[in-house]
Amino acid sequence: MSQAAFALLHPGVQRAIFEMGWKELRPIQAEAIHALLEGAGHALICAATASGKTEAAFLPIISRLAEGAQDSVRAIYVGPLKALINDQFSRLDRLCERMDIPVHRWHGDVSVSHKQALRRNPGGILLITPESLESNFINYGGQVPRLYRELEFVVIDEVHSFLGNVRGIHLLSLLSRLRSTTGRQPRMIGLSATLGDPEMGKRFLAPDAVSSVTLIQETGVGRQVRFALKAVLKRPDSRKAGDTSSRLSSAQAVEFVRAKSAEQLLAAGEPPTTESRPVNSAEDSVPPDDLDDIADDIVRHFATSTNLVFVNSRRTAEELAVRAHDRVTKLKWPHDPFMIHHGSVAKEVREEAETALKSGVPTTAICSSTLEMGIDIGSVRAVGQIDPPWSVASLVQRLGRSGRREGEASVMRLYVREESPHARSRLTDLLFPELLRGIALTRLMQRKWLEPADEQRLHLSTLVHQIFSHLKQTGGMTAAILYQALAVSGPFRSVTESDFTALLRSLAAKQLIEQIPTGEIILALAGERITAAHDFYAAFKSTDMFTVRHEKAQIGELPLDALPPAGQVVVLAGKRWLVQEIDAMSKTVWVAPAKGGKVPVFLGNGGELHTRVVQEMKTVLLGNDGPPYLDTPARELLSAARHVARIVGLDKSDLLVSPGGVRWFPWVGTRCLRTLSILAELNRVTCETDRLSIWLPLPSCEGFLDFLRQLLANNLDSFMAGARVTPRVVEKFDEFLPDDLLTKACATERLALQEAIDSMKATVNGVSSTPP
Repeated sequence: MSQAAFALLHPGVQRAIFEMGWKELRPIQAEAIHALLEGAGHALICAATASGKTEAAFLPIISRLAEGAQDSVRAIYVGPLKALINDQFSRLDRLCERMDIPVHRWHGDVSVSHKQALRRNPGGILLITPESLESNFINYGGQVPRLYRELEFVVIDEVHSFLGNVRGIHLLSLLSRLRSTTGRQPRMIGLSATLGDPEMGKRFLAPDAVSSVTLIQETGVGRQVRFALKAVLKRPDSRKAGDTSSRLSSAQAVEFVRAKSAEQLLAAGEPPTTESRPVNSAEDSVPPDDLDDIADDIVRHFATSTNLVFVNSRRTAEELAVRAHDRVTKLKWPHDPFMIHHGSVAKEVREEAETALKSGVPTTAICSSTLEMGIDIGSVRAVGQIDPPWSVASLVQRLGRSGRREGEASVMRLYVREESPHARSRLTDLLFPELLRGIALTRLMQRKWLEPADEQRLHLSTLVHQIFSHLKQTGGMTAAILYQALAVSGPFRSVTESDFTALLRSLAAKQLIEQIPTGEIILALAGERITAAHDFYAAFKSTDMFTVRHEKAQIGELPLDALPPAGQVVVLAGKRWLVQEIDAMSKTVWVAPAKGGKVPVFLGNGGELHTRVVQEMKTVLLGNDGPPYLDTPARELLSAARHVARIVGLDKSDLLVSPGGVRWFPWVGTRCLRTLSILAELNRVTCETDRLSIWLPLPSCEGFLDFLRQLLANNLDSFMAGARVTPRVVEKFDEFLPDDLLTKACATERLALQEAIDSMKATVNGVSSTPP
């Protein structure tokens, strides 16, 4: 044990460490103890999952707290998830129980009596979500100075999950208000396992004193990783392919594309006059469904140990869970190891899954991002991932949930689903982009590259939220004081004074705020109604939900626009339910167990791909290597994609002449591709975009290059482009923004104009310099 660091700790903390059986402090813990007990600055602790980050922060914090009185909350731990807070609460409570340092938690599932007890006798450590901290200001604003008058530390766990997004800017605003209200300047400590750029994390913690943030980073040999990528073809969508299209095997898919000429591939997607493709013989045994294939594989590989299977959507979780349960029933196993965990199932269902995962009994949770964060669920042997995630950071985070014990490898099976080739497949479909994405994410993960956070956003919807919150808390403020609090001292520093004035006028015109004769701005009646709503504490947009109940048990929740009619069977919490009654007044759906059933449509949108990921997809496509972690179908589909790319000439040029136009593969991220499409439309050229390419009705490559030159010669206006973004209203309070500010936000946050210009220049220069 590092004796120098250990000696700095309070005797009570030293005793607790011995009682827990620790033989030594880990290097990051020793370094954090020195930094926090011998220094006076902030700290950012970056280390892998299960490396002892929480203790690295709290061993010195508890040592400091043990030396003083406990008549105020002295340390705040901010967690992004209630489940993570519950887990950390148990760990910290055990650490503090013998030193008379109280540990409290505050979130939506904590009882009113516990919250009242904290308000009566504040002290010690408080674990809280950003939304619950917001509720402190809204409901108990007058008590905030008393509750936090001796605040010394703020610990932000999973700090990467707050960078550049709504919850992050919301949290920064709340912390700014906390400093202003209490007059305290607490030391900031960030914890992260997947932070691409530590400098961004340091700026988040202390934007005005970045140099005061000490970076404490794990060094040494990383864990062994065992990784496999399994490709599965899914039945073509009948709306695109026609009802007669069947699901091919990967070998048949290779035959399908190899039978195509370059002309046929370039015309892919056009209705063919004749079509020749392999026909399944009577002997062929092709599984009926892609998720059936995956469920079979999961039952084989994830049934006898503790595992997590991540999905990108709650719908996929439900579809997969019910198939896994069906197989367990058919096999007549005495124990069903499969459980489900996502935000739309009841708290009791989630907690049951968490308890089972910690029990040591073989359990596999099919889950969304709700189990992605650092909640301790014991020894997870392996992780499954259905469909590639949208970011390298998410892949790293999910892989890190396994191999948390000393000497264990991190294990992942990544399942990639591609639509089976059919007569109306588009060229991009025949490049199997999901497979390319899965390989690209994996390669970038191996190189330890992570997406940078988006620091350019204006966050105007969250600014509206915080204007309402300030006015609710204080009863009224002048425009100048509001601007000082939010945009000068607070985090909304990209908002100019003129933009802030325009925003206030828009809110007043919509009768949400009003100015009284003394000059103060107050909430109008409509604004009061908004702040009184149960979902106001969250700055992000929520959906109107109905509770699903069977007798006394809550099963989960369904969004209003996905409610099935009475008499229909629905799948929720991995089981089938007959809808018996819908009570609109109480927002309750009453159900009974049933057979059959459809999965409800859970609304959500796909993620955005960073340009670096898409460029790596191109490298994969045009390469010759065969990653060793691919299974046979994945290798065959990669071979087919590379064959298509060579036949149509993508290995020589990003421009392809197709029937009626030119198809351009710019190999850029989601925002840049959107920008290029809008710029074309602004110049009166209708285009079509898919996941990788843009098609424009231009007669030749030279005509296309002339069009790009014309675009580049114009004064490209981000404001005009922003006005064409659809949908415009996406965040919670976007509907209250003036049109000009909403357009500015769309241009700043959802487009990439400079990157689009650079892409066009590179294409013009690259193609123009290519000899004929």
